[in-house]
Amino acid sequence: MTEPVTPIGYNTHRQSDIRLMLERMNLPDIDALFAAIPAALRLQQPLNLPLPLSEWELAKHVRTLAASNATTETHLSFLGGGAYEHHAPAVIDAIVNRGEFLTAYTPYQPEMSQGLLQALFEFQTLLARLLGKPSVNCSVYDGATAAAESAWMMVSISGKKRIAVAESFWPEWLEVIRTYMRGRDVEVVVIRAREEDGRLDQDGLNQALADGKTAGILVQTPNRFGVIEDIASLSAIAHDHGVLSCISWHPLLTGILKSPGEMGADIVCCEAQSLGIPLSAGGPYLGVIATSQAYEKYLPGRIVGRVFNQQGRELYALVKEEREQHIAREKATSHICSNQALQAIRATLFLALLGETGFARLAALNTEKAHYLARQLTDLPGVELTFRSPFFNEFMLTVPCTTMPLLEKLRSRCIFAGIAVDYPGLDRGRHLLIAVTEVKSRAELDAMVQAFEVVLMETVA
Repeated sequence: MTEPVTPIGYNTHRQSDIRLMLERMNLPDIDALFAAIPAALRLQQPLNLPLPLSEWELAKHVRTLAASNATTETHLSFLGGGAYEHHAPAVIDAIVNRGEFLTAYTPYQPEMSQGLLQALFEFQTLLARLLGKPSVNCSVYDGATAAAESAWMMVSISGKKRIAVAESFWPEWLEVIRTYMRGRDVEVVVIRAREEDGRLDQDGLNQALADGKTAGILVQTPNRFGVIEDIASLSAIAHDHGVLSCISWHPLLTGILKSPGEMGADIVCCEAQSLGIPLSAGGPYLGVIATSQAYEKYLPGRIVGRVFNQQGRELYALVKEEREQHIAREKATSHICSNQALQAIRATLFLALLGETGFARLAALNTEKAHYLARQLTDLPGVELTFRSPFFNEFMLTVPCTTMPLLEKLRSRCIFAGIAVDYPGLDRGRHLLIAVTEVKSRAELDAMVQAFEVVLMETVA
């Protein structure tokens, strides 16, 4: 007869297994195994947990819990702030969920990994065209780490231990940059945005760069207000002072504007979540860095290239692996230890499926729908754009009431209406950042305006 299994959760052991393990350790019982831990520190009674569930009971329980979540499927969402709701064609999941991609690790042996290596090579090729710089790594964790790694690149290239960063970066990203630089004794000089238009203060930038001790500037566009920065002018200012320029770029912007490389950026970094990667409650996402060939050796991570073997056969291989696992720690360009290969393949498929015409149309739809909603909302009494500056798919409003009650009432109507913005120099508690992407229909945009108007009247009253 089969020995019964004690129901103690998923890590079940038969009593015969427990006896065998204790015998091998020459211990009389379980208590002897933990004798080194003082009795006062040991739990003296079972944990107050419910009994184990069967597989189907557990699945039903988890589905019940998940049903209480408020998501972009249950609510009309206008949230942005660096992560955006876009449509990803179903074929992307069908391909990336293949075992060859889903379970692949670092392709150290090219003869065993040509499919993965070719996909990553195509990723580099597409992102190079998108960002306007020929050398692209594949890849880093997310947009924030890409920005921080880019800042360290500028320090390494110039030998100067100061960077100038726009304060209009996403605040969480700015903290990541500061954390990276703090541990490396790099001074971070923060440049304010102009109150009249939300763009980087060029006078303040000129002053910060005047003494010649700065490695480079780091600017984000669109910035935390949704405002598109004047990249060409900012890069020109940097070069006039002999410093490098790095632009953190929304990749869809290339569908309506010149690439940042064409506008003079020396280094371009981005969060590529908008390229076919689902929101997924905040990750995993995809950080990308692109630069010129002159600075390629300073790129973190790795690069796939086309090479020839001894038999003259063309194949793909890792031609650069600048991380501490492969070279002396103090000589590594970065201590970033992994990458987002699966997400990079998602981005590759997304761009390949859209093509140039589809990509441009996608960017135009984001722009048109965001501007439509902005016009409708600013027709409401007391609502106005905080900055009269160019914007893409995200814009900031000033409202005639406190923002949080407004957002809470709209959420009760199953609308995530945006993100409350708190920035020094602005009226506290009266600013709202709203994002619009191609997935919003005209009917949904109009429903947002109608609900906003009703709730605004209730809140102001």
